[in-house]
This record gives sequence, C-alpha cells and structure tokens, in this order.
Amino acid sequence: MNLRRHRRALVMLLAMVALGACSQKPQTLTQTGAPAAEAPWMGGKPAFTAAGWTVGDQASWQREIDRRAQAQNEYVRMR
Repeated sequence: MNLRRHRRALVMLLAMVALGACSQKPQTLTQTGAPAAEAPWMGGKPAFTAAGWTVGDQASWQREIDRRAQAQNEYVRMR
C-alpha cells in the first residue's frame, strides 16, 4: 500500500515537472520599435512609419491610431 502511494506521488511529481517545462517565453518587444522609456510618437523606425504620420507630432500620431482603429471596425467597414 505504501509503495503504491509513493509511486503515485512520483508519477504526479514527474507530470507536474514535465508540464511546467511547456510554458511560453514572455514577449516584451514594443509595438512601435521605440525604446520603452520614450513616448510612442517620438520614435519609430522607417519600417513602422505610416504615410500620414510625422515623427514627434503627438496629434498626427493620435490621428493615425484613430484611423487604424476605424479601419478595423467591422461596422464602419461594411457601411
């Protein structure tokens, strides 16, 4: 009886260790390509810049974000 209990505990421990190794790495990249300490409208590599956005201008950055959000809105797209 005691051997079964130890064997069951060992199997459960091995299963927990095996499943613990199946975790995903944290994804810490920023969306804009700018350093994390910098405001999002201040940075941006040329690959990430849109045509209507000027680097450093918060108002144009906000307009571009709003335009992108509206382009993803199904209700607006289907009208």
